[in-house]
Amino acid sequence: MSPYLALLRARWVDVLVPFALVLLALVPLLPVFGTGRLVAAAVGGAVLGTLVATLGAWRRWATLTVLAALLVAAVLGSSLGAPTTALAGVVPTPQTLGAVGSGAVTSWKSVVTLAPPLGAVGNTLTAPYLLALLATVVAVTVSLRTRRPAWALLAPAVVLAVSILLGTAREVLSVPLGLTGALVGLLWATWRTGRLQQGRPVAVLVLVAVAAVGGTGAGLLAPGGNHRLVLREVIEPPLDPHDYPSPLAGFRSYLKDHREDTVLTVTGLPAGAPVRLATMDAYDGTTWAVAGSADGSGAGSGTFTRIGERVEATVPEDAVTVEVELGEYAGVWLPNVGRTYDVEFAGPDAVETARNLYFNRTSGTGIVTTGLRSGDRYSLVATPVIEPPVSALEGAPLARVDQPELSGVPEMVVAEASAMVAAAETPLARVQALVGGLQEGYFSHGLEGDAPSLAGHGAARLAQMVTDELMIGDEEQYAALMGLLGRAVGLPTRVVMGFAPQAVASTGPVEITGDDVTAWVEVAFEDHGWVPFYPTPDEDRIPQVEEPEPQDRPQPQVLQPPPPAQEPPEAPPMDRDEVDAEEEDVPEDEPLSYTLLIVLGVGGSLLVLLLPVLLVLLLKLIRRRRRRTRGSGSGRVAGGWAELVDRARDLGVPVTAEATRREQAREVVESLATGRSTRRRSPRPVDVSGLDTTTLAGYADAGVFGPVLPDETAVSGYWDHVESTEGRLRRAVGRRRWLRSRVSLTSLRKGR
Repeated sequence: MSPYLALLRARWVDVLVPFALVLLALVPLLPVFGTGRLVAAAVGGAVLGTLVATLGAWRRWATLTVLAALLVAAVLGSSLGAPTTALAGVVPTPQTLGAVGSGAVTSWKSVVTLAPPLGAVGNTLTAPYLLALLATVVAVTVSLRTRRPAWALLAPAVVLAVSILLGTAREVLSVPLGLTGALVGLLWATWRTGRLQQGRPVAVLVLVAVAAVGGTGAGLLAPGGNHRLVLREVIEPPLDPHDYPSPLAGFRSYLKDHREDTVLTVTGLPAGAPVRLATMDAYDGTTWAVAGSADGSGAGSGTFTRIGERVEATVPEDAVTVEVELGEYAGVWLPNVGRTYDVEFAGPDAVETARNLYFNRTSGTGIVTTGLRSGDRYSLVATPVIEPPVSALEGAPLARVDQPELSGVPEMVVAEASAMVAAAETPLARVQALVGGLQEGYFSHGLEGDAPSLAGHGAARLAQMVTDELMIGDEEQYAALMGLLGRAVGLPTRVVMGFAPQAVASTGPVEITGDDVTAWVEVAFEDHGWVPFYPTPDEDRIPQVEEPEPQDRPQPQVLQPPPPAQEPPEAPPMDRDEVDAEEEDVPEDEPLSYTLLIVLGVGGSLLVLLLPVLLVLLLKLIRRRRRRTRGSGSGRVAGGWAELVDRARDLGVPVTAEATRREQAREVVESLATGRSTRRRSPRPVDVSGLDTTTLAGYADAGVFGPVLPDETAVSGYWDHVESTEGRLRRAVGRRRWLRSRVSLTSLRKGR
C-alpha cells in the first residue's frame, strides 16, 4: 500500500469529519439555488479541497506550496462554479476560467441581489464552490497537521455563518444544523485528544438529541415576523420604480395612437385571463405609480429583484406556457399573465434582456430596465387568477396588508367615499357600494366623436368626477377613483393596468390591439388574496346630449390640448441623463450598495484565501504567549528555550527532540553553518558567529535545574535574550527564509 493510502486509512476519521461538517454548513444555500448543480459544486469543491489538504499533509508541503496547489485545483474544477460556460457542463473553457475568476468577486453580490431560485445562472455557483474548496483545505489541513483538532471546526463554523447570511430569511434548518455540527465536531475533537472517557458518549448523544429537538422546536414555534438577518434583506437592489413613468399615465395613448394596431400577440392565453402590465398602489396627487422597496412602502408593495433561474422556486402542475410577441408595444413594463412563475426571453438579445429583468413577486409586476421594443419575444409559465364567487366573499374579512401612504387625495373624494358606504356593514358590501356607485356614471374616452372627457387621473380630474353633475370617464379615471375611495374607507386597494382581449381562443395566437387596454381595481381579502373588481360603466352607457349641447362642443376641443402636458412621465427613462443633477440622491445610494458589495466580496475572498496563513500565525502567537506568561519561573524559562528551538525547526533545522539543550544548541549552529536541512532543497550555509545558542541553553538548564527558582526579573531577562537571539537568527538566514518559516507548520506538528 502506498504511503498516501496508508495515511488516508490511518486518519480517515480526521479527514471525513471536517469534510462532512463543511458540506453540512452549506445546506442553508439549498433553497437559494434550488438546483442539483449546487450539490455538485459543493461536493466537488470539498473533494478537491480534501485532496489538496491530504497531499500537503503527506508530502509535508509548506503553506505557499499548499496555496499553489489550491490554485491549480480551483482551475481544474472551475466548471463546477460556472457550468453553463463549460463544454458539456464539465470541461472548462477559457470563458469558464474568466467567469470563475470574476465570480470570486462578483458572485457574492449576485447571490444576494438575485431572487431565489438562482439555479446555475451565470457564475453564481462560484460562491459555494469556493466556500467548499477553501474551507475543506483549511479544516482538513488543521485536522491532520496539528495536535489541536478543535481549531479545524472554525472553518465549517465560518461557512455556516456565510451560508446563513447568503440564504433566505424564512428557514429553520440553521438552528439544528448549527447545533448538530457543533456537537459532532466537539465530540470528534474530544475523542481525538484522548479526553473522551468511558460513559461520556451516551451523555453526549443525549445532549445532541435534546439540543437538536429543542433548537428545531424553537425555530418552528418562533413568531413568523422574527426573521433572521440575511444580506438579501439588508442590501436592496439598485432599482427604484419611480425612475420610470407610471403606465397608467399613458393609458389614452394606446387609444389615440394604436387603437387598431396590434400591440401584443399572445399564444396560449387562458380563456378570460387579462394580460397584466403593472400593479400600482402609490398615489401622489398626480398619478397612480408602482411602489417598491426603494420608497419605503413596506412588505405590502413587495420589492423588485433580479430573478435567478425562475421567478418562483416551484411551478405548479396546472401552470400553462404563454408565448408573447411584442408588436407596437414599447416600454419597460413586462406584460405578463396571472401569477408568473418563469420568464424566458428569445432572440439575439435574450441574455442581456434577462439580465436586466427585475420582478416584484408581491404585485406581479416586471420591469426590463433596458426597455422592450417591437419584435421582442418571450415565454411565460403562469397560472391564471381564479376569481372567487361572491358567496365566498360575503363573510370574508379584509386582509392585513402594508401599503404606502397616499398623498394629494382631494377632501371631496374622502367625503364621497364615506357617503357611498354609509349603509354598508361588511367589507364586501363596502366594495359593492363603491363599484355600484361608480357604474352609475357615464363612459367616454374623450376621443373624436365621444362625449367630452379629459385624460389623466390627477387630483383635480378625480375631484371633478365626484363634484360634477355627470360623472364621466373611462377605465383610467374610474379605476383610479375607486382606488382612492377604497383607501379612504379602509379597504386595501390597488390599481392594475393591462389588456383584456374581446375574444380569446384556448389555443392559437391572439392579437391584442390598443383598443383592448383596460384598468381595474383589486381588493385584498383574507384567504382569497387580491380579488379584481371592475368599476367602469358599460361602454354603451354614454350621456344623452340635449339639442343645444352641440354649441358647447368647441369647448372640449379648446381644452383638449392640456392632456399632453399631463403626460410628461412618458419620456423614455434612457433620456434621464439631462436630469441627473436633480436626482443626486438616487446615484448616491446605488454606488454605495455596489461598493459595499464589492468590498465585502473582495474582502471575504481574501480573508478565506488567507485564512490558513492567519490561523498558523494565530496558533504560534497563542503558543508563544502561553510559554512566556503561564507556569512557574522555571517553566517559563524552559518555554523560552522551546520557542527558540521551534523557530529553528520552522527554518528547516533538524533538531533532536531527545537531546539535551546544549546538544540541541550545537545542532542548530552546525546545521545552519553547513546548510543541513529537513527540506528537500538544502538552503545555503549562513554565518552563525553571532549566535550564542550554547549560552542560552546553559541559562535554561540553570533556570530549570538550579537550586533557586528564577524570579520575574530573571524570566524577563531570559526572554529578552531569546528575542535578541531570534533577531540575529533572522538577519543571518535572510528575510525570505524567515518569512517562510513564520507560516511553516513544522513546529506545530512536533511535540513540545
